[in-house]
Amino acid sequence: MEIRKDEGNRPFAERSGALTQPRSLTYYKWGLAAGWTVVIVVLLAINLTQERSQAIETARTQARSNYERDVVYRHWNAMYGAVYVPVSEKIQPNPYLADHPERDVTTDRGVKLTLINPSYMSRLVLDMVSQSCGVKGHITSLLPLRPQNLPDKWETSALRTFSGGAKEVSSVEEMEGGSYLRLMKPLMTERECLACHGKQGYRVGEIRGGLSVAVPMAPLWGIAIRNYVLNGVSFIILWGLGLVGIFTGARSLTRTIRERDEAERGMVALNRDLLSRTVELESANRELDSFCSTVSHDLRSPLTAINGFCHLLRETSADNRADADLYTGIILNSTKKMGNIITTLLSFSRVTQDELACSTVDLSLIAGEISAELRMQDLKRNAVFTIAEGMTVKGDDGLLRVVMQNLIGNAWKYTGRCLKARIEVGVVAGGDRAVYFVRDNGIGFDNSQSDRMFEAFRRLPNASEFDGTGIGLATVKRIINRHGGQISCEGEPGKGATFYFTLC
Repeated sequence: MEIRKDEGNRPFAERSGALTQPRSLTYYKWGLAAGWTVVIVVLLAINLTQERSQAIETARTQARSNYERDVVYRHWNAMYGAVYVPVSEKIQPNPYLADHPERDVTTDRGVKLTLINPSYMSRLVLDMVSQSCGVKGHITSLLPLRPQNLPDKWETSALRTFSGGAKEVSSVEEMEGGSYLRLMKPLMTERECLACHGKQGYRVGEIRGGLSVAVPMAPLWGIAIRNYVLNGVSFIILWGLGLVGIFTGARSLTRTIRERDEAERGMVALNRDLLSRTVELESANRELDSFCSTVSHDLRSPLTAINGFCHLLRETSADNRADADLYTGIILNSTKKMGNIITTLLSFSRVTQDELACSTVDLSLIAGEISAELRMQDLKRNAVFTIAEGMTVKGDDGLLRVVMQNLIGNAWKYTGRCLKARIEVGVVAGGDRAVYFVRDNGIGFDNSQSDRMFEAFRRLPNASEFDGTGIGLATVKRIINRHGGQISCEGEPGKGATFYFTLC
């Protein structure tokens, strides 16, 4: 027979698998941390893109400013028909103006002057700016008069783009070992330009070429990197604060959940205790009803006998000594029976009141002592006791002795009519607990009545011919329950019974 573990006796946390921190909360915490990290990374990437775009836009604005300045110089020069400057080592007469009759003039003081046309002046200004600021400029055309004005690959592409209607071309390019923002806008043919370029077939309003400006990006990249590093540190601090907030919030939520779980466990324990108390109260009420019934029945019978024989004894004459002795004996037996009943009831009521005194208890030794005592009561009975060796448990020695005395005593009592009584005390494996048993070949009982065998003051119909109060098995169950175990039984009329029990 397998005795199942009582689910009600298991701890709440074990039965429910209660987790102080739900797995979904862990996923949520790490998911939120990962999401926050992605947000910071995306913001850093956007910031890097913005810093780069800002640096490029600043360079583009500077390039446009330089372009507009150079164009203004050209317009001013062209407006006044060119200007004259003294000839020097850096400024020599323009060979491309050799046909101009007034290219070179001499002042009254003998100072030699040379004519500076718009293009020549632009080149001089661009060279000066390049040396002082690093900003490079270049006047170019697909059909230049001056070979030095030939466009490079990027300028050629830009000039061809102007023919398609573009007003400006700019991009970041690598040139002369550095990164530059290159910008080019078209130069339109004006009336003043025809003096030099008319022979090339240009007409007023046509695109004659372009002016390209190259602004170095290194200083702007430096500013962008410093800003990016500063923003990066700020974002990292923000990221760290966010993670601290996430994990602090998760820890607080975990603590709240743990407190809630503790409260729930306490409430479940309280409900379980209340249920246990309710069951105990119901059991006590049933036992009280049975007790009242027993008192009214079992005690009334000897009291009635005592009362009746006392009346008879009073009416008996002094000479009739034999009848007096008979009546007196019956009265003494009745009072003895009442005393036994009262003692049994008191013992039953005190089973659950005393504290357990746990120690190592040898059930084999106890069973042997009880069997020897029973044999001494009736030496003529043919009975065989089979007791397993080594049955040691932890428990209250006195209470466990009561258990064995009741179970073995019942087996002895209900095998009284057998020609050869067989009583066996042993142990079998029952999962995580050992299952002890007491088996006999006595009168047995209907197995359908097994659930009611341990009710107080209840006796089965086929046991009415045997002495007893119906409290023994109820006492056994109380003791077993106090030891954290269980008890059950099985039987068959005329073939005996077996009682199984476990201890914690």
